[in-house]
Amino acid sequence: MAVNQPGHGLCAGLRHSDRIDARSPSAPGRTCRDNVVQKPEYDDIQRCWRGPEGGSGAAEAHGTLCGLLCIAADDLPDSWIQNTLADAGETVASIGEDRHTQLAELHRMTFQELNGTQFDFQLLQPDDDTQLGLRADALGRWCQGFLYGLALRGLKTFDQLPEDIREILEDLSEITQANFSEGEGEQEGEDAYANLVEYVRVGVQLVFDELNPPATEVPGPAQVH
Repeated sequence: MAVNQPGHGLCAGLRHSDRIDARSPSAPGRTCRDNVVQKPEYDDIQRCWRGPEGGSGAAEAHGTLCGLLCIAADDLPDSWIQNTLADAGETVASIGEDRHTQLAELHRMTFQELNGTQFDFQLLQPDDDTQLGLRADALGRWCQGFLYGLALRGLKTFDQLPEDIREILEDLSEITQANFSEGEGEQEGEDAYANLVEYVRVGVQLVFDELNPPATEVPGPAQVH
């Protein structure tokens, strides 16, 4: 069983390979930490609103969070937590303090990853033991959530964005429709899924960087010697 990438979604990564390679761990100026603190587990987040194991709600919620973080973060994590729980028919009070803390920690660590220099950012996805079809569905839902988060911040069209960033977002829209075909090798499906995850991971980091340019440092007063 193999992933069918709609349109040019996966192959589009080649169009941006120069920028994507620059974000890879082996690129100059990029390092990976040996002891990266792990985000809350996928199933733990899924249980925050009593979602079924293997469901895609946690993926979509994390994608939405990342989309929101790309444009503004002043109202986070509270607005994201409340709206996510409301969509599932839950409240902060109903899930309890421990699960609220897990959601807040997911926000904190995701923002730290996206805003850092260590190339730590990872999508929240089911683990590798989960059936491939469910993982692909979760990836599509993650991309759907990401685009929804951008739209909530007012970014509903991409006409004013640089061409490469616009194409990445268009690719993510296509990945929301990713599906599977029977009759092809399992390894081929696993490879296609892994490539899509990596493309989304790096592409989202590029979108974040584009929408959050480093602040220009204001020079201090001249020193009198």
